[in-house]
Amino acid sequence: MSTDFKLYVEDEKELYKNKTKEEKQEILRDMVMMAIDRGIKPAARYYKTSPKTVRTWVQKYKEKGEDALQYKI
Repeated sequence: MSTDFKLYVEDEKELYKNKTKEEKQEILRDMVMMAIDRGIKPAARYYKTSPKTVRTWVQKYKEKGEDALQYKI
């Protein structure tokens, strides 16, 4: 399930601004799944963040699975 809102951000700090913990985790999950399905750069463009940020989260997901997508506040 994808989020219904579109983010207008430029970095990871802004990606999560004014979001609840649950929204942050959903964003991470959606972003990682999009990157795996469509590629790092398309996901980065959609979420208005850097490919490096997306790549980092994809790598964490591949290493630790769903537990890696727990956003720590």
